[in-house]
Amino acid sequence: MRKHLGKVSIALLILTHIVLAFGYGKIRGDIGTGILIIGVGLSLITALISEKGRWKTISISIVSIVIGVYVFMIIVSIFIFF
Repeated sequence: MRKHLGKVSIALLILTHIVLAFGYGKIRGDIGTGILIIGVGLSLITALISEKGRWKTISISIVSIVIGVYVFMIIVSIFIFF
């Protein structure tokens, strides 16, 4: 089971993106942020407990990029709006 958790992690990221994409304009900002945090958090947890291999590396890389872009956007918005 643990060898498939890397694929589950990527599937969770895709599912989170689909939920946010189809909910665009219908989901409030704070709820969308919560969905993003929960989806990426669950994806990170499943990636960390999966077995070593290609899927673990890919999923942790993608999660790191998503978290990095999100933190970068927060920092930029702080400097622009405050």
